[in-house]
Amino acid sequence: MGVLVFAENMGLFHKGSGGKGIAPADVCLTPPPPPAGPVPVPYVNVLSAADLANGSKTVKVEGQPTALEDSSYVSTSTGDEAGTQGGNVVTHKTKGKGYFTLWSFTVKIEGKGVCRHGDMMGQNSASTPPGCVDASAVTAFKALSWVDEVTPCPPDSYPGNAGTNEAQQDACRGGPCWECKKPESGYGARKSKVKLFRDFKANERFTPDHQPPQKTAWYMGGCHDPAHFKQWAESTASVKPHCSSCSPYQGGIISHVTVPDIRGWT
Repeated sequence: MGVLVFAENMGLFHKGSGGKGIAPADVCLTPPPPPAGPVPVPYVNVLSAADLANGSKTVKVEGQPTALEDSSYVSTSTGDEAGTQGGNVVTHKTKGKGYFTLWSFTVKIEGKGVCRHGDMMGQNSASTPPGCVDASAVTAFKALSWVDEVTPCPPDSYPGNAGTNEAQQDACRGGPCWECKKPESGYGARKSKVKLFRDFKANERFTPDHQPPQKTAWYMGGCHDPAHFKQWAESTASVKPHCSSCSPYQGGIISHVTVPDIRGWT
């Protein structure tokens, strides 16, 4: 199957398109083991459209799901399997996922820009945070004195989301949405001791969104100081306004992010 559907003269990257991503400088730590090694060796990392995951659901291209902004990814890659002494020197992965970092801003499916052959990707799990994570919030969180981003967190240690409080809801009314910058939203804070959300004006109806998301922040290093983490999660500084268009997609995207992905974000 070839590429028959285009967006701005670039073929859509769908599961049956036969597309490849080739990264020729995937430097991985390679045998021999210490004390003689490991040796950093550049490999050619290759990924395939056939391994596309979380593609479009309601619209198919040539009968196959197609890649969409901030949700689709390529689940595995090949070519660097020999880097068994620590994997990639940055991401510490081999055969890692691939993420699109660019897509069409005018052609959309299911409300998301379509990813195309020729759009930039990060390969072997080399990715920036997805669009539903505020990169500036990631930087600010890592800078907190009590966050230890060097020591890995224990697996399956996340205690669960803390929810939001009245002060956080009040702080986020009025917007604008941190993600799309829209000044109005279709719904607002889901709790209030004073009003129901429908009683708020359109420019007040925003959901408090933890940035970075709480689970992300935990595995980014917050796990090592649960008391400070709890204080952060309950503070107004940890939330930003999120509108009704952006908020529903966040959980689905974050659910596909792994702990190694989080630790590889820059």
